[in-house]
Amino acid sequence: MQEPGVRHQTVHQSVGQATRAARVHWHVALTHFPISLFGNAFLFQVLHLFMFPSGFEAATTVCALTGAASMIPATVSGWFTWKRHYRGAPTRLFRRKIQIAFSLLGLSIAISAWRLSLYTVVGRDTRLIEHYAFFFVAFLLIAGAAAEGYYGGRLAHH
Repeated sequence: MQEPGVRHQTVHQSVGQATRAARVHWHVALTHFPISLFGNAFLFQVLHLFMFPSGFEAATTVCALTGAASMIPATVSGWFTWKRHYRGAPTRLFRRKIQIAFSLLGLSIAISAWRLSLYTVVGRDTRLIEHYAFFFVAFLLIAGAAAEGYYGGRLAHH
């Protein structure tokens, strides 16, 4: 029997309240995945270029693909965080973060598609231009991720 005036919550309502009470900031949690995955893609590509095992090439491809996939929720959550918590403030810092985020998203998707198309060929020579081109793009991805981290740090510690 239900007591008068007492409202019973559903599981969904309880989880929602717990999430709000804990103040989960999804963008903060999601943004570190692309940073680490792009860093790992760069590291594995360096190892592949100088140590030559094909396992490093496969690891590079997997890290690039998962980094590109993780850029989608990180970028979307960043957009909503900017709109909700910062009321879409049109400051230079936010413009830079948005430009870098969408550039990284486009570049990571393009390089992943390119890498997948090249990865179907087995036994290539590591001196081929594609490997060094990917090395350069992986460097751009990690540099962009570092810039995003720098500007995010300025926001978090202002």
